[in-house]
Amino acid sequence: MSLANSLASISIVLVKTSHPGNVGSVARAMKTMGLGDLRLVSPRFDDIASQEEAIALASGAVDVLQQARVYNSLPEALYDCHRSYALSARMRELGPLLQSPAVAAAEVFEAHVTRLKSAFVFGAERTGLTNEELQQCNRQVYIPSNPVYNSLNLSQAVQIVCYALRVEGELREGADVPQVPNPEKRSAPVVNLATAEAVAQLQAHWLTAMERVDFLNPDRPKKLIQRLTRLLGKAQLEQEEVDMLRGFLSDVVRVADGRLYPHEAERQQSRSE
Repeated sequence: MSLANSLASISIVLVKTSHPGNVGSVARAMKTMGLGDLRLVSPRFDDIASQEEAIALASGAVDVLQQARVYNSLPEALYDCHRSYALSARMRELGPLLQSPAVAAAEVFEAHVTRLKSAFVFGAERTGLTNEELQQCNRQVYIPSNPVYNSLNLSQAVQIVCYALRVEGELREGADVPQVPNPEKRSAPVVNLATAEAVAQLQAHWLTAMERVDFLNPDRPKKLIQRLTRLLGKAQLEQEEVDMLRGFLSDVVRVADGRLYPHEAERQQSRSE
């Protein structure tokens, strides 16, 4: 895959963006580094990407705005992505694996060897990403900054990430590619990773099974759902593994509901005779 195609396949996801100007500035930051897939989750205005201020601050990146897609939720925006990176400066007790922009960029290009799709997720200007939104991602990316004043503008944060991606891509196109330290790097490329949509469906299935066997009280889940979300996010499951787990969970639900296969019913009957 060429550098242009690799960069074009990386999604930038903005969650609950309020200001049209920020959307325009983000589009400019993306196009400057070769990215073009902009996704907007529940923006303040449905037409935020076509407003005058957005177009003015895009400064020639209007095509990125025109191609931007709007989604009602973060899982919908990540439906086709195999790995997602949440940008946040706040540390959480049960947050995803923490990475720098450079390490994340290296991991993204490793994944692109097998044509896996990645996305970087940015929160609302004033509040950032919620705990729930953060946990819907596989990684957390932290941009080092002045601890006394670490207020990055949304488009500035996007620019830093896009720059890291551009640098990593150009290094990999050269003859001598410096190896960026990455504790998560595997000896062989991961193939056929499950998409975010498939993992979300697995989690819903898993929760259903836990309810059926009274392992989970949906009215008092405590931190069980958060821990399961974090576990699945760290696991980076392949689609075949998701299929296997869902097959097992289907049997758990079936047995819990008292539904037996014919051979199981015969065996049970023979034991009672």
